[in-house]
Formats: sequence, structure tokens, C-alpha cells
Amino acid sequence: MRAPSFVVPLALTLASFAVLAVLAPSAAEARRRVIYRPVVVRGHAHVHVRYGYRERYAPGGAVSYGPSGFYLGAGVLGLKILDQRGGPEALEDGVGLALFGGFRLNERVSLELGWMGSFHNPATIDTGVGRETDYLVLEGVTGDLRVHLERAGNLDPFVQAGVGFYALGSDHLGLDALGSGFQVGAGFDYFLSDYVTLGLRVRYHGIAMSASERSSDDDVFISAAAVEASLGLHF
Repeated sequence: MRAPSFVVPLALTLASFAVLAVLAPSAAEARRRVIYRPVVVRGHAHVHVRYGYRERYAPGGAVSYGPSGFYLGAGVLGLKILDQRGGPEALEDGVGLALFGGFRLNERVSLELGWMGSFHNPATIDTGVGRETDYLVLEGVTGDLRVHLERAGNLDPFVQAGVGFYALGSDHLGLDALGSGFQVGAGFDYFLSDYVTLGLRVRYHGIAMSASERSSDDDVFISAAAVEASLGLHF
């Protein structure tokens, strides 16, 4: 049985993130020594920072800062099908991958683009050159607004909502349905260093898709909940 096509790129992606996670903390320490130099101005402690970090001060002279700038991440997810109407067949719960990137405008707001793909209903098919496992694949390209809540130490909680384009098809048989939807959720990032985070989030997906021209199936309406664990890099 051939391994699913996503296994090799996932392994390479996670390996790259692991290497960066090891190297990033020492780089962050070096940056902190050079850049974050508190100075006293009219009785308040300030800090000079380069672009990408917001300057602020706290009573008593304690210096704090909030990140802004680009971030990237990759994760694994589990997708629970809550309800479905129409489609080539009833989707079972599945697992998959997620990639995302965004820009943190300020301490409170981020804009994010993402891709998710989940794999469902494995079936053995005859390809003419052998037997292989085929999956129904639900994919989405999403755009979200994140609102960051009050940060507690290294924990950065958020809520988010957005819209997306979704497709349902199979590895070997092609596209079954295409449409749009929305997603809402909440989660948190835990900062291991200035650069690296571990993240966990839960999102609800409401999806409406029309059957493709090659498909005789009805339109598809799916309600699903995704739980996603991720590794992120912040620049």
C-alpha cells in the first residue's frame, strides 16, 4: 500500500521547523541583548526596538513589548463531521494538515491566510498498475481575522473568524464539489522564544458546495469542527 502523498512533504516541513526551533532561541537571546536597552525618560522605563516590535512601558519601570510582523506555521488537525447533506458519500471523521501565514498588525489584531486538507473514507481501488488507497479529500483556502486577548506571560490567546473557498474530491477520481464557507474559532500560541511558538486552536467550519460538472451528486452542506496543533515561526 502506497503511503499518502502528503507524508513526505509533511515530514520535511516538520523537520525544518524542528531545526529552526533549536537554533532560534540562541538567536533570540543575542537579539535581546543588543536591541532591548531600557532607558529612563521622565521617570518611566522605555526600550528601543527595531521594526517588528511595539514599544511600551509599565509603571515602576518594567519594560514590556508586544510582537508584530509576519508569522508562518504548519500543523496537524483532526476534523469531526458534525452534519452533512448531499455529496458523493457520507464523510467519516478524518485527519489532515494545515499551513498558514499572516501579519500581526499590532498587539491586538492579525490577518491570516491558510490552507487545510483533511483525508476521509479510505478505499482500495485498482489503478490498472496495482491496487492503491484512495481518499476523499476536503480542502480549504481560508482568510481570517485574529483578535488577540490579554497576554498572560508566554501565553497568547486569541479568537478568530473568516471565510474560505472549499473543495471536495478524491486523489484519483477528481473534483466532486466546490464552494465557499466560513470558520470561527479560538486558540492560543505559547512562545518558546521570541521566534517560536506552539499553538492549539479549535475552529467550526460551515461549508456549502455545488457539485462539479462531472459529478451527478447533489450539492453538499457540511458542518465540521477541527482541532489543530501547530508549530509557528515569528519574524
